[in-house]
Parts: sequence; structure tokens; C-alpha cells
Amino acid sequence: MATHENINGLILRTKDMGDHDRYLTVLTAERGRITILAKGGRSLKGPQTAVSQLYTYANFEYYRRGDFNILKGGSPIESFYRLAQDMDRLNLAAYLCEVAAEFTDEGEEAEDVLRLMLNSLHAVSRGLYPLEQIKGAFEWRIAAISGYEPDFSGCAVCRETYADPFYLDVMNGAIICPKCLSEAGRTAKIGAYADELREAEIRAVLPAAVVAAMRYCLTAPLNRLFAFELADANDLSVFAKQTELYLLSHVGHGFESLRFYHKMRETER
Repeated sequence: MATHENINGLILRTKDMGDHDRYLTVLTAERGRITILAKGGRSLKGPQTAVSQLYTYANFEYYRRGDFNILKGGSPIESFYRLAQDMDRLNLAAYLCEVAAEFTDEGEEAEDVLRLMLNSLHAVSRGLYPLEQIKGAFEWRIAAISGYEPDFSGCAVCRETYADPFYLDVMNGAIICPKCLSEAGRTAKIGAYADELREAEIRAVLPAAVVAAMRYCLTAPLNRLFAFELADANDLSVFAKQTELYLLSHVGHGFESLRFYHKMRETER
């Protein structure tokens, strides 16, 4: 006997099957990632088309048949249609979804990640903040949600709360003031990036404004996550590069969607 269910979720991925059908990877608050088969989901005029499109947040009605969830119907809540109006926004959305899929599992609740994704896609689709700012805040917060939260309360050695700059100890998730770094006789590896992932000694220079922004992103309500300002272009660049470095270092691999996002932005310059 088929079990009928109803759930809200965001489509992170789609995979076309045959000429008509489509598998949907859906992020839900209650059950994490689930896979739903949308029969006829590829049709341009089918009854399930509206709830079978990438980046759509919807209510899904489905039933279980054996090991499969089969879409019965549903109604879109938010389509984030503005993403399609700008390639940079669309490419960033693809990266955010790939990261969200990486940090969630089937059967495990993911309310915070889902809320983070919805707020991020809303900000990206409407162009509310610079893309670097949204991307960096998202990377920093999802790392924290997923168990990689750094300790930014003060220097890991002396607990000093202010320094300009601090050094980010990437793999240990800590900040170190210049005095303690010097006294320990350590040489900071400045500018380490993706080709040096997983190296325990990766450190990066964080100006005071960047530290303040990172502290804000760790504690801000999700609906206010992006409401900060880095007025200096260099500070914004450092923020964006180091949040990416931190996330990739702890994941241990890159993302194809991220490489494509950067490649396309470089092409535009």
C-alpha cells in the first residue's frame, strides 16, 4: 500500500531520466535531503512542471512505492525566477546548492541549512548585497552549522579580543594575535589557497574589519545574516577569499560549480 506524504522543500539538483521524467533532490527541514521522481517533470506543459524546476521552493505531495518517492503534485512557494536574469547570480546559486547537498544527509533534519539556503537565494536573486558578501557569509555560516565553527572570541593563546590584524589558523578554527604568533616562533603561511588544502599550518591575515564581519556572521539571526558592510574593497576581497579557503579546507575538496563560477567571473573582466 502506497504511503502518501506532504512536505516543503527546496530543489537542489535535478537529473533528467528518459524523455519525460526527472529526479529531484529536495532539501527539507524535517528529513534533510530526499529524492523524488517527477514523472513527466521534463514536460514544458505538464502538471508537475512548476514543482520540478531547479531552485524552486515548494510544497511536494508524493507517495512511496518500494524504495521510490513519486511526485503526485504540489504547489510552488518561491521560484527565485530572478536568478535566470543574471549569469553570475545563477552560477552562484548552483554553488550554494552543491554545498548544501554536501553538508546534508538523507533522514537527518536540516532546518538551519534550509533557512540559510532560502535566505541566501533570496538575497542573490534580488541582488540585495554584493555577491562576494553573500557567498562569504553563506560559506562561513554553513561551516559553523555543520560542526566547523571557529572560535573567534579571542586569540587562541592569550585570549586577547582585539588585534589588527589577527591571523586565522584555518585548520584549527582559531585566531592568533601577532604577538603570540611571533613568540611561538611560527612563520605564517600568507596567501595559502586551494592548492594547499588540508595543510595544518595554513594561516591568513585578517584585518580588524574582516574579523568583525566574521564574528557577526557566526551569531547573526539568519534573516539578518547579510546585513553588514565591508566598505573597503580590499576587506571584502579578503573576507570572500578566506571564508572560501576555510570551507574548502575543512571539506577537503573543491566544487565544480565553484570553479565554473570563478571562471565565468574572470571571463567577464
